[in-house]
Amino acid sequence: MEFLSNKPLLITDTILRDAHQSQAATRMTLEQMLPACEILDSIGYYSLECWGGATFDACLRFLDEDPWERLRQLRAHLPHTKLQMLFRGQNILGYKHYADDVVDEFCAKSIENGIDIIRIFDALNDTRNIRTALNATKKYGGTAEVAFSYTTSKVHTIDYFVNLALEMEKMGADIICIKDMANLLLPYTAYELVSRLKEKLDPKTMVHLHTHNTAGTGDMVNLKAIEAGCDIVDTALSPLGNGTSQPATESPVSYTHLTLPTIRLV
Repeated sequence: MEFLSNKPLLITDTILRDAHQSQAATRMTLEQMLPACEILDSIGYYSLECWGGATFDACLRFLDEDPWERLRQLRAHLPHTKLQMLFRGQNILGYKHYADDVVDEFCAKSIENGIDIIRIFDALNDTRNIRTALNATKKYGGTAEVAFSYTTSKVHTIDYFVNLALEMEKMGADIICIKDMANLLLPYTAYELVSRLKEKLDPKTMVHLHTHNTAGTGDMVNLKAIEAGCDIVDTALSPLGNGTSQPATESPVSYTHLTLPTIRLV
């Protein structure tokens, strides 16, 4: 199989956040996570998504956990792997807009307590609701991965998303993420979209694909994106992969012949 890029594919595994958010309503506890951390840390992932999204809410409402202590414990048990979180732009991790100074301080504390990469998005792709979090992430030394929310309509064309990505790059994004949260992106569209992004963006700006396997097309979407030169894909180890979660990690490791250590499951 030929790929447009000779660079190794990078993988972000979501088993500590989006995988169990998608499959089990974010109910995995820290006690269940920690025994697997040594193995996860040894695999060689680009990053592990482990915080943000609904984890903060679930810790407080349902698990009787301190979400900040969860982050500190994961940081301590995953010393060799970048930790990543999902950030809802001006909504932070909540369900309303917060003031700029609150957004700024939350980014600061997230990075201080162990987060390396903050994936920032706005559900309506309003970049005004992304700017404060992006600037704060960079100010405090984090990597700003800015995501556009993928959907389909007469408005949401390939040109629309490419222009949006260019605007996000101009704002200071280190990585552009295609956030296909509903698994609406189809394989050949993924190939065209990633190809256009790699053509138009600065070569230093990596493209990261996040999809789900809700409709059963996630593996094919990942494959065509990788063929087009996508730098990073989100996957989830198979116990919590596929279905409404991300495509299983083991698949791209196999079809791209990644030289990662053998993945062992606990």
